Amino acid sequence: MSRRTARNRVLLAAGLTALLVGATGPAASADAEIDPGADPASGGRPYPGDPESEAALVAGEDDRLTEVRTVSSLASWTQAPAKSPYRLSTGSAYTLVLTARSNPYTVADLLLLAPQTFVRRPDGSYLLSEHLVVQSGATLNLASPGGLHLHLASDSEGFVSIVNYGGRLNIAGADGSPAVIASFDRDTERRDALTDDGRAYLRAIGGQVSISHARLEGLGFWSGRTGGLSLTGTDRPDSGSLHDLADSLKVGPVTDKAPEVDGNKNSALGDVLPAGDLPVPTVDVDNPQYSYVSAAIADTAVTDSAFGLFVSGANGLDVRDSVFDDNVVSGLVLHRYVMNAVVETTSASGNGLDGLQLARATTGIVLSEVVAEENERNGVTISGLPLATGPSATGTSVGSYGNNSIANSQLRRNGRYGVEVIGGQNVSVLANDVADNAVGVVVRDDATEVSVVGNQVSSSHDQGVALRDGVSGAVVTGNVVSGGETSVYVRDSSAEIDQNTLEGASVHAVSFVGEVGSSSLRNNKISGRGPSAVEVGRAHDLDTDGWVNHSDGWQDTTPFLVTLKRFAQPLTVLWCLLGALLLFTAVRGARSRRSRRHPYLDKAPAWDPTPVQVGRAGDGSRP
Repeated sequence: MSRRTARNRVLLAAGLTALLVGATGPAASADAEIDPGADPASGGRPYPGDPESEAALVAGEDDRLTEVRTVSSLASWTQAPAKSPYRLSTGSAYTLVLTARSNPYTVADLLLLAPQTFVRRPDGSYLLSEHLVVQSGATLNLASPGGLHLHLASDSEGFVSIVNYGGRLNIAGADGSPAVIASFDRDTERRDALTDDGRAYLRAIGGQVSISHARLEGLGFWSGRTGGLSLTGTDRPDSGSLHDLADSLKVGPVTDKAPEVDGNKNSALGDVLPAGDLPVPTVDVDNPQYSYVSAAIADTAVTDSAFGLFVSGANGLDVRDSVFDDNVVSGLVLHRYVMNAVVETTSASGNGLDGLQLARATTGIVLSEVVAEENERNGVTISGLPLATGPSATGTSVGSYGNNSIANSQLRRNGRYGVEVIGGQNVSVLANDVADNAVGVVVRDDATEVSVVGNQVSSSHDQGVALRDGVSGAVVTGNVVSGGETSVYVRDSSAEIDQNTLEGASVHAVSFVGEVGSSSLRNNKISGRGPSAVEVGRAHDLDTDGWVNHSDGWQDTTPFLVTLKRFAQPLTVLWCLLGALLLFTAVRGARSRRSRRHPYLDKAPAWDPTPVQVGRAGDGSRP
């Protein structure tokens, strides 16, 4: 072999080695993660109104209610507080204030109290064209035999509202004859479809609300508190408590009577106490006077509004057999400081953002048998993130929230996720039917102790279940996940994935990426087809010892070149080359031995094959 030939062979071998070794990095694998640019806050249908003008109208409503509250409080401090309903001129419309009394206010009372602004129409419906405020101690019953149909004026001339300010609001219909309350354009005599000039709404600030067999349509604009049907408690005492406080602190002639040591039990601000040892203060959050709104809503539909139902500062919310569909923003929003709420057999579909949204600072929420379909963003969003991550202007706690659950629900065909759990702790996603979403169940952002158990997750576009970005202590078990690119995706999180049926994935059944800690994968039944059933190539320091899964049904579709790249590790290639060299040398040596001649063959004695005749010499006779 010439020197040039040898050099060419060396270069060829080096090139082949470089090609194979260079391809031994992590195999290119389809990462089914959602585009990180899809910020949760950016999803959903664009708001159709005018943000600037509507925000100004919201501020105007806040000012109007503050004025009503101030006047009511001042009246309570006078020697003759208002004991009967009165009217205030507030901006472009009047506000009729229903003061406390033992008997509830009814439709008949409104006809007497506001003969010009609460009128009966020829078709039997009613039209309200001024604001109503229900004070603490008052009850407003909106009901009528055969079903109430109440129009709330809402057009270019202005809009009206019904605000329960610490009292009680009852809206009641009957099966087959619901109470209908809707916005009303007096020019077109149709429902007001525009929000840019404000729109009529219902709101409760503290107090109690009961709604049953009702339909609320085309209400609200821009903010949650003016969004349609809004229940917003406050952390301040309600006007009734101020009234009681005023009674206890009225200035009058000095008498010989000593101050009452036990104080006023109805005062939320405190009692008049003698000097000396202070008693231990107590706060009863179950007491409505502290303005935690409580509500029971059943057989009610809120549709085509800004928000279906917006709740903050509530304790003991109960929503059953209701519908919150086709609203501009979200169907049902539990915003801040909502605790001990139950939402059952309720639908929230076709909304512009989420079907149901549990925002931060909500705890003890149970969602059961909920249907959330075809919402523009998520079916259900559950956030347990803290309100602050450090010192803040309001001094808010940095603790996270949780103890929420969703069970036995249907979450289908939503624009992004079926269920999204963001932060928080002790959140359960149990026995739900999750289908045809981009991702079925997403748990992210430092959520802890999240259980994803017994769900049917099917036909997800990307991932069936995704745990990512700091999730710890998660349990994924007893689920049936079918379809999608990846059944279970774990990134920078730790989870126990146990006893699931993972079928029909087109890339990986389970994928581990990044720092996945002590994650485990055991006793899962895996089938499908793709490059690999379990992807661990991008995980760091993952211990797979003891992992036993049933993956006989997995069809490996890895191309030959990719398989060769996986095999061609540097040492493997080196040993293969050395082995080939030894084999080549051995074969060549064997052939050389077969063609080798004796070096002294020419000196070997000649061999005459003629036999030697033995006989008498010279007799010439033949034997």
